[in-house]
Amino acid sequence: MTTHVERGFGESLVFIPPLGGTAALFADQLQEFSRDFRTITVTLLGNGDTGPLDVDTPDIIGLHAGDIVNLLGDLEVRRAHIVGVGYGGAVAQRFAIDHPASVRRLVLCDTWGDTTARTPVEKALALTIRSSSLAYRAFPRSILAAATLNSYLRWPAAGRVLAEQMRSARIGELRAQFRAYTHLNHATELRALTCPTLCLAGDTAPWLVTLARRLAMTIPDARLEVIKNAFEPSHLTQPALFNEAVRRFLTRPTD
Repeated sequence: MTTHVERGFGESLVFIPPLGGTAALFADQLQEFSRDFRTITVTLLGNGDTGPLDVDTPDIIGLHAGDIVNLLGDLEVRRAHIVGVGYGGAVAQRFAIDHPASVRRLVLCDTWGDTTARTPVEKALALTIRSSSLAYRAFPRSILAAATLNSYLRWPAAGRVLAEQMRSARIGELRAQFRAYTHLNHATELRALTCPTLCLAGDTAPWLVTLARRLAMTIPDARLEVIKNAFEPSHLTQPALFNEAVRRFLTRPTD
């Protein structure tokens, strides 16, 4: 089952991690937001020290969203702000679509709502992203961790955290989640959302900015904000700017 860490009091604020991540990836956010919110960080089934993820690929995101529902029920949380990063953004969308009354405000960072390619460039990008799952099968975790460090030379602290995560990753379950994520299509259902939504992306990942803009145009009450000098996951590469953007959004008056 999904596990969690929580701290603080006030309105509930839930952070859902990126692909293969655990609650530990939100250590900075737990410290920052627990001053004003009941802050809950989660580890999804199939990651970290949780149980096995033994469902068919098309059912994975729905299962994870359902686990969040069950967790909040156990914690007696009726409504919460939901923040999803990367793959966690896909789970956050599913949660909001299926349980709209349970969402106060929604933050979707470095994520997408569908993977439908609309231009030749997007088709090439989609093929590249989907085929990258082969790396999880072809290379040992030590090489994947080293490649991660090399990819985050501009953000060494984030690189170290992500590389350590890769060294302990459950590769089979990571690949299954990746396949579910890269075949996501929530576009039609997202048009029915009514909760205020913030879409975030780092400016050094222009493809994610494009997809975040598409998300913001799809969800009726959504806005887009681009985080400077950030790469996915933005909450690790630029934690202060990420936290500021989320706090502004959560505390702004209702329009």
